Amino acid sequence: MSENSSTNEAKLDESNDSRASTPVKKINRFGLGSLALLQLALAIICVVLLNFLSCTNHKRFDLTRHTDFTLAETTTQYLASPEVRQRQLAIKMVAILKQQSPYYLRLRGQLENYQRFSNKNIELEFIDPTHDSDRLQDFVTTYQRNISEETILIDARNTIADAEISPEEEKIDLVKHIRTIPVKSLFIEEFDRFNKKFISTWNDESYLTTYLVSAVEGNPRRFYFIVDKARIDEPNKGTPAWKNFQALLLAQNIQLSPLQISSTQKIPGDAEGIAIIGPAFDFDEREIATLTEYWDRPSSSFFITLNPSAKLKYFKKFLREYGISPQENRVMKVNSSGQSLTSARAFFTQGPEVNKGLAYQSTQLDGPSSGLEVMSNNDRLAIRNITPFALLQAAEGWWGESKYTELNPSFDPREDQGVIKGAVNPTPVNLAAAVVRGRQNSDLTAPLTSRMVVIANTEFLRPENAREEMSYFINSTINWLVGRESLIGIGPKPVYRKKITVQSAHKSFIDQVTLIFMPLASLLIGLVLWNSRRS
Repeated sequence: MSENSSTNEAKLDESNDSRASTPVKKINRFGLGSLALLQLALAIICVVLLNFLSCTNHKRFDLTRHTDFTLAETTTQYLASPEVRQRQLAIKMVAILKQQSPYYLRLRGQLENYQRFSNKNIELEFIDPTHDSDRLQDFVTTYQRNISEETILIDARNTIADAEISPEEEKIDLVKHIRTIPVKSLFIEEFDRFNKKFISTWNDESYLTTYLVSAVEGNPRRFYFIVDKARIDEPNKGTPAWKNFQALLLAQNIQLSPLQISSTQKIPGDAEGIAIIGPAFDFDEREIATLTEYWDRPSSSFFITLNPSAKLKYFKKFLREYGISPQENRVMKVNSSGQSLTSARAFFTQGPEVNKGLAYQSTQLDGPSSGLEVMSNNDRLAIRNITPFALLQAAEGWWGESKYTELNPSFDPREDQGVIKGAVNPTPVNLAAAVVRGRQNSDLTAPLTSRMVVIANTEFLRPENAREEMSYFINSTINWLVGRESLIGIGPKPVYRKKITVQSAHKSFIDQVTLIFMPLASLLIGLVLWNSRRS
């Protein structure tokens, strides 16, 4: 053992001597420094390039749950349409807003969205009335408007005010193509528990898009409402259906004007469409001839809702001529307790342009509905270039009952329509359908086609029965009838804000957690990690 230990000690001494004799390698500080400078220069170059790319390729991400800061499909489509992008002059939006206003940032961001999606065909200007009094005075002089509150102005004139137009024509242009929107109309305020106001609902996009379309088009389009075939006033039923339809038309820059078909020989030439809302009385042969003459014109359109209980012999014959046959039945369903339900559940069909964004989504039509037979495979209609198609169909379990006046109705496959379990040849019940007369597949002839929409229910139009998806459907239907394809789809939605009231004791606890406990926890975690690495 002593020999082995002495041998090991000798080897250890030799290795120590060899290490001591080996020269220590010097650290190349210049190389390390130049490498660090190179890395720093590359990092700066990367930051500059990233900033350059972010400036030239701007992309926003809306991470809110309901995409509160993203424009609706119809708005972006309209901003990308030729009506906005193929103009001689850019559209001007002037916002007279105080920078200290609580809604300034929201409206500025929203208006910048409009500018971005229009591909810079919208010019923005913000005027603070408290600081830019001179610019405000120039604005008042230019647009001949007295501004007493915060306002957004849309200038959609498409001609330069010079020698080409007279002063009178310029004044007409100021009326036709300029719209002013009071900022207070863009939101709804409520009171919290401390009786302080706060903004609970934003409707800014809906108003801005409506006024933008109105400013671009100038004079509103016109729909004529056949008043002498409908019950105009129904005191026991609340707001009439046609009143709500009129409001929906106004939001699309379309005016609803009354027309008495009984004393009219010819539909006026400025008619964009004819509205027949819940007719209670039948048309005679002369009135049907007046409707037929209008329908035979290029670019004519009908919006029709039916009252299932009305006896409309001649009018139903008129509809059958174009592939839609209203049935003498009621759409219903019997639940597990044996109760008959009449507020039909339905879904939107896939394929038609009218149903863009709504395909297979469900809805409900309150009130009585009847079924519609759609003759989509009729050779006689095809020869005349008439194409009917379904828009809304009853859900599974609902059927069109022909013996609806009897007690305890039940589905009879020999007489009734419906998709019912056990039915040999189930036939879907159509609740809404459309007709196109003409060739819609060609860009040259599509604007000349005549269009018709028939809905076998009227009660769904009443304000108390309003549903969000049906409002989108009606808006898309209106724009499809007048040839505004860019406004078909899901429209703007209100943005709701809920104010949370925190009690003083809870607020104190939250402040302690965020200002004291969380920083201390981060410090402790850092100390633990530093100590573990040090050891």
